[in-house]
Amino acid sequence: MKKGEITVFLSLMLAVLLFFFQACLQSARLAFLRSQTQEALELAEYSVLSEYHRELFDRYGLVYVELGYGSGLEDTGYLEQRLREFLKANLPKGSVKALEAWDFSRATDNRGMAYYEQAVSLMKQKTGAAILDQLRSCEAWGEQAEEQSAAYEETKAAEEKNLEELRERRETEEQIYTPDPVSSVNALQAGSCLHLVLPDTGSVSGKKAVLENIPSQRNCLAGSGERGIHKGTAANDLFFHGYLLEHFTNAVDFLAGNTETGPWLDYQIEYLIGGKDTDIGNLESVCKRILAIREGMNYAYLLTDAGKQAECEALALAMVGVTMIPGLVEAVKQALMLAWAFAESVADARTLLSGKKCSFWKGDGTWRTSLSGALDLGNSASGFNQGEDSGGLSYKDYLGMLLMTVGREKKTMRSLDVIEGVIRRLPGCGGFYTDQCTDGFQIRTLISNGREWAAERTFCYEW
Repeated sequence: MKKGEITVFLSLMLAVLLFFFQACLQSARLAFLRSQTQEALELAEYSVLSEYHRELFDRYGLVYVELGYGSGLEDTGYLEQRLREFLKANLPKGSVKALEAWDFSRATDNRGMAYYEQAVSLMKQKTGAAILDQLRSCEAWGEQAEEQSAAYEETKAAEEKNLEELRERRETEEQIYTPDPVSSVNALQAGSCLHLVLPDTGSVSGKKAVLENIPSQRNCLAGSGERGIHKGTAANDLFFHGYLLEHFTNAVDFLAGNTETGPWLDYQIEYLIGGKDTDIGNLESVCKRILAIREGMNYAYLLTDAGKQAECEALALAMVGVTMIPGLVEAVKQALMLAWAFAESVADARTLLSGKKCSFWKGDGTWRTSLSGALDLGNSASGFNQGEDSGGLSYKDYLGMLLMTVGREKKTMRSLDVIEGVIRRLPGCGGFYTDQCTDGFQIRTLISNGREWAAERTFCYEW
C-alpha cells in the first residue's frame, strides 16, 4: 500500500512539474521574442535615422530626417514602409502585423525652439569655456555700447536743438549770421551710409530673396515640441549665438574676397539682424547700427581728451567771433565734437568692413581722423587711416553684439529661413521644408508569432 501511494504521488508531482516546465519554456520563449523584437526595433531605429538629410548635416551640423524625402510633400507612410522593411529583415517572416509612427518632433516646433536646442547641444559638445567667455565679453561690450549710444543720441538731440535756438537768437538780437559748421556732416548722416563706409559699393551683393512662405512667415506643421533639454536661457543664448556666427555667412566674408557667392542671400547674419529681403538692405541696417555704437563710444572718448576738446573750442571761437550770446561758443564746440565722433565712426566702420580690427575703447593712438577731415567728410573719407588695432574687435564681434539685441524667437525663425532658403537651392533639394524635418518620434508595432503583443519605442537622435 505504501509503495502504491508513493507512485501515485510522484505521478501527480510529475504532471505539476511538466506543467511548470512548460510554463517556464513558454515564458522564456515569449521573453526571447520580446527581446528579439526590441533588438529589431533598435536596429530599425539606427537604420531609419541613418537616412538623415546629408546637406543639412554637412552645412549646419544638424541631424534631421526629412519626412518629405525630397518630394516637397510630407509622407509619413513612406517612413512607416521603411520601418516595416527594416523590422522584417530582423524578425521571423510574417510576424510584423501592423506599424504606426506618430508624435513627430519638428525643427520648427514652438517657433524654432526644437531646432534651437539641437544647435545649442552641438555647440556645447564642440566648444569649451573659451568661446563662452568670448561671447560673454561680446554681451558686456554690447551693454556698454548700448549705454553710450543712448547717451550720445540724447546729447546730440539736445545740443542740436540748443545750437539752433542760439543761432536764431543771435540773428534776432545781434543781426549776425552764425555759420552751421556741421551742416554737410548732418546731410551725410541723413542719407545712405554705404557710400561712406565702403570704398567700392559696386562690390556689394545685389541679391534679393522672396520672403513669402518662409518658416518665419507661414503656418508651419505642428509637432510634439522641443525636448526641454536646453531651454531658452541667457547662457544657452550665448551658445546659440556661437552657432549662428560659425555656420552663417556675413558681408566681410564676401567683401574681403575670401568666399564665393552662395545660394540665397549672402549676408546671412545681417539678415538675422535686419530681416530685409536684400543683401544691400540688411548690410545698410547693420552698418547704421555699428555707426551708432561707434558714435557713442567715440564721443565718450572725446569727453575725456582735453586736447581734442581744446581744438574744437578754438575752431568754435573762430567761427562764432565776438558775441554777447552766452553759451553759443560752447554749443558750436559740442556740435563739432559730435560731428567728429561721427566721422571717426565712419573710419571705424571702414576698418571693420575691410576685415580688420578696431579698438572698442578709443585712445590717442587709435584715433584715426582729424577735425578738418571730419568737417569735409564727403571728400576725405577715402583717405582715412584703416590700419588694424591690435587687440581690437572684428566686424564679426560687432555682429555678435547686435545679435544679442534681437529677440530669441525672431533670430531663431530667421535662421530657419536661411537654412531652408539655402538647402532648397541645392541640386535635388527643391522640395525641402524645415517643418518637415524630424529628429524624434514614437513607434508602435503589432507583432504576432504564436501570440500577439504590441511594442512601443521612441526613435530619436541622441544629442
